[in-house]
Amino acid sequence: MALTGPSVKLVDPRDLLEMLRQHPLTAPFKLIFYAEQHGRKGLQQAIRDICSPLDGEIQCLTECYQDFALGISQSLMAKQPVIRACPQGFVCFIIPLPENKDLPDCLIGGGVFERKKALRANQEGLNFPAAKDTVIQARQAPQLISLTEAESVAEKLFRALPRILEQQVHTLSLSRTTLRLEAVQKLARDLADCADSEQAVALVSEALVVLFNLSRVLIVLQQPGHTMTIHSTLGLDPGTFQLDQNLLADFLERSSGLPQALPGEELAAFFPGLETQSACLFPLVVNNSRLGAVTVLDIELHGRDQALIELLVNRMATRLESLKTAEGHRQERQFSARLVSMISTLSLVDSRQELYLQILEMSAELLTATSGSLMLLDETDGSLKIAASKGMIPALAKVMTVTYGEGIAGKVAKSGFPLLVNDIESDKRVAFRNRPRFKTKSFVSLPLEVEGRLVGVLNLADKSNGANFTEADLNLVQTFTKHAVMMIDRAATLEKAGQFEQLAITDPLTGLYNRRFLEDRLREEFSRSERQQQSFCIILCDLDNFKIYNDICGHLAGDNALCKTAKLMRRSARDMDIVTRYGGEEFCLILPSTSKKESVFVAERIRYAIDAESFPGESHLPLGRLTISLGIATYPADGVTANELIHAADLALYRAKALGRNRLVLYEPALEHQAQLTHRK
Repeated sequence: MALTGPSVKLVDPRDLLEMLRQHPLTAPFKLIFYAEQHGRKGLQQAIRDICSPLDGEIQCLTECYQDFALGISQSLMAKQPVIRACPQGFVCFIIPLPENKDLPDCLIGGGVFERKKALRANQEGLNFPAAKDTVIQARQAPQLISLTEAESVAEKLFRALPRILEQQVHTLSLSRTTLRLEAVQKLARDLADCADSEQAVALVSEALVVLFNLSRVLIVLQQPGHTMTIHSTLGLDPGTFQLDQNLLADFLERSSGLPQALPGEELAAFFPGLETQSACLFPLVVNNSRLGAVTVLDIELHGRDQALIELLVNRMATRLESLKTAEGHRQERQFSARLVSMISTLSLVDSRQELYLQILEMSAELLTATSGSLMLLDETDGSLKIAASKGMIPALAKVMTVTYGEGIAGKVAKSGFPLLVNDIESDKRVAFRNRPRFKTKSFVSLPLEVEGRLVGVLNLADKSNGANFTEADLNLVQTFTKHAVMMIDRAATLEKAGQFEQLAITDPLTGLYNRRFLEDRLREEFSRSERQQQSFCIILCDLDNFKIYNDICGHLAGDNALCKTAKLMRRSARDMDIVTRYGGEEFCLILPSTSKKESVFVAERIRYAIDAESFPGESHLPLGRLTISLGIATYPADGVTANELIHAADLALYRAKALGRNRLVLYEPALEHQAQLTHRK
């Protein structure tokens, strides 16, 4: 791809300079290129680079700069080499380069000392190391040379330049390009193994320095929430400049995705305080997704180097996008597990007020909000009243009432749509003056509804890090409240009917009894069976490959599958059997007054019902369908306590899984020995 701008070169001056430094004629000299467009500062820097002070005492005088400037003008006008000896005794040559838009104006050679002046200085007792016709060894002193020898070197080098340009530079360029291409290909493979973005940035940063001799590189990445951060500042002092996230993000969003040459002042708009003459910006783009940018400062890239860097940056972008996708999947799985845990915790709450507080606290935790309120609809007058608050004076929360359709919460309740605001004062949808008790101007307000019926409004504000709320935050809390609001609604319904205790023993998702009820009921069944000298069984069930199903189809499909399974189990069990959700995708049944032989018929009916039922997306599972495995244990033969009986059923379930799943296994003592062997392995 061609750069937008004039900074791509067909002849790379760096290649030419490297070739000249390896030429036998230039062995004693330090070499540097100079172009008149570099101005006085560029000339001063060039002189400092090639003239080494002796003992740190010799300083370049004003006359040196004037003499160099005069020599350069003479050389360029005459198109001939010019020899100069500065007042301090250094000898230099100035050679005009062939006219080529890709090359600087001239080559300057220096860093050697005039032989006669050195000898005279030694004779006069001045502080210059003495040496006759040999290299001065002391303190990194320059070599000695006569003006005649310098003129000869300059003349020969001047005549050799056209040949070097025509042949050798291109040979070197081809060789270097081949080596760099091979290196970039290897780096592309190494990038695919990077475990995180920091490794990828470190790898590319090192490659830009080692492969392309770049001295100033800036790498910026876009983080979750669309914030941008600086990740690499090679050759730069990060304390001297800042990053304008919004301006750079807008620029990248409008860019074509191709590398762009930028003048220093335009780049400085993105990075206030950054001093640079020019830059080449390589956007990190994959499938129209802007991930950041790699910026090379103060160097005019050769076309082949620009293409190779673009290739490397594109591979980096691909890896970053892959890591981003993988992290998204990991977070989704993590959130699914967290959501199940949160809902399970809520199911154990035994009062409405505690339920409201827990829902508000969990919502705030998900979004790192430090203040908020849960408002419920009062059906008697249609107003919204605060049922739970965070970061608010309790006395104020108790008396605060919002009329339906008025204020922020009232309008959200009436519209039925959530409201995400970054600035409460400038957002035209609200345009309210921010209240002193709020630390930030960003907030989220969303309606809580069950089957289209309003239950209340949840308000969250003041992220702990001071950042704005995002669409991702809104989606996250909506997923949670979709489940939580059903518990709020059911709690209200049960309390009205005097049945709130039922909420504490019922799983909110499936409607089955929960683990808390199972433990209480098991104690009763042990006591009853012992008194009447009867047996009873428990069946421990687990959906096969359910985690895979959840990852493939999503937690919503997983919830639906659990609900369908619960209905099938209730339908397949007998009226006297107790069906409970044990946790996650596990279920437990208590079969009162039932022998082990009788329990097999119940278990098989459940297994067959699940196996015969159709579940969306189940064809992607290892068995091609969603199935269930079951383990059966009997009191008193397999255990005389709840822990013993559940342990026995769990071993039988584990054996059913090991035998291929979609089956039932009765507990037998040999399973204990098999479990011990497995544990030792």
